[in-house]
Amino acid sequence: MKTFLLTVCLALAWPFAVQAQQAEEVVVQAHGYGDTYEQAVESALGDAVRQVTGARVATRSAGPKATLSIKESGEGEITSGYSSLSTEGKLQSPGKGAAKTASGSAHIEGEGASRTTIEAGIGSENRVTSQGKVKGYKVIRQACENKGCEVDLEVTVEKIEFKSKAPQAKRDSIAVVATGRLRKSANADRLRQALTDKLVKSGRFTVLDRNNDDAISQEMSLLESGQASDEQRGKLGQALGADFMLIVNLTQAGVSTQVKEEFIDLTGETNREVSTSTRASVRYTLVESATRAVRWSDSSRFSSSGNRLSAALDGFLDKIISDISEVVSPPKVVAVTNGRVIINRGQGLAASGQTYDIYAQGEALIDPDTGEQLGAAEERVATIRIGTVQAKIAYGDVVSGSADAIPRGSVARLQAPAPAAKPAAKKPVRKKAAGSDQQVEEGGGIILH
Repeated sequence: MKTFLLTVCLALAWPFAVQAQQAEEVVVQAHGYGDTYEQAVESALGDAVRQVTGARVATRSAGPKATLSIKESGEGEITSGYSSLSTEGKLQSPGKGAAKTASGSAHIEGEGASRTTIEAGIGSENRVTSQGKVKGYKVIRQACENKGCEVDLEVTVEKIEFKSKAPQAKRDSIAVVATGRLRKSANADRLRQALTDKLVKSGRFTVLDRNNDDAISQEMSLLESGQASDEQRGKLGQALGADFMLIVNLTQAGVSTQVKEEFIDLTGETNREVSTSTRASVRYTLVESATRAVRWSDSSRFSSSGNRLSAALDGFLDKIISDISEVVSPPKVVAVTNGRVIINRGQGLAASGQTYDIYAQGEALIDPDTGEQLGAAEERVATIRIGTVQAKIAYGDVVSGSADAIPRGSVARLQAPAPAAKPAAKKPVRKKAAGSDQQVEEGGGIILH
């Protein structure tokens, strides 16, 4: 026995507004059958929708499992159970849904009212779900007999392709996630948000939100309801998966205060000194989502006197952004115009006053053992200092080398900032004795008290 299970969400045409470039009317031929004419038409419409929009397929298979039970009345019974395995996928070509079962049974009755029943079976089930909008259809052929009805239809299906309002670009997508003991602290949230801001402003990544799942789920529920327009419902399923996950673990962040008191016996006074110090540390990992390969992992520490927690977080921010940008997409020279060098780093990644070394790319380097590409031979040809920073690019002036020696596509590497110079130690100032502390001897000279 064959049983077909098909769930199709159909909507006959009604007026609604969509942008012309987002909707396309597709005419397809479809065949359907059923016990009645209406069921045959519905089957054909479902086939038409699947041809245009594809379908989501869920399969389930079962294997036989025999059991035996003996009752006190002398009855013997064998029953069969099933162990199931389910899979789900998306079908982008026309498909059919079916549940197939095969079963057999034997019933034997003899003296003493004893009875034995044997059942065995094996089956599989496919569920196909598709969704689309039927603008209209025309019946080409219909035939109804005692066994059922068959119809051939010419169906017009509206295909809505969502086009993001954001400019399309071949950017890597990334999500920033805070983890660890301090993940819910204000400092961890501040660092995560600052990283998100910098990545968005850089224009090098498509940054995905992973911090407002509850609010987004509520909005998705609204889109799935009948209150949203068909155009908006057509956008469902367009959520992006992250190419990379930036996992940030702020392991320490705080300012400590130390009070030191010293009693002076000579004067009977207490000397009280208050000092503050800042300590912070962070570990960050860049993971390729599809393979879970760790592309980069590092940590950073900050320690300083005084209350400098903001400076610590800013230092972490610059280092993390610099490291992951270098791994995923190192800055490169876009053009050299009127002696000025333009690199593909804008607000969020570049800042006025930064210094970059420019390296021309040479022959590709291949590992002879593994065949892995190790990069390219590099030669430093110039050094530039960033002056003007725009949304997606930055202009640099050549401070070393020649602009003519910089080919397009050269790699720009940010120089590490020079360590801050320590302030010169102050020489102790010797206090001049007051007049009341001076005594002049008769024979000359001064005695200090």
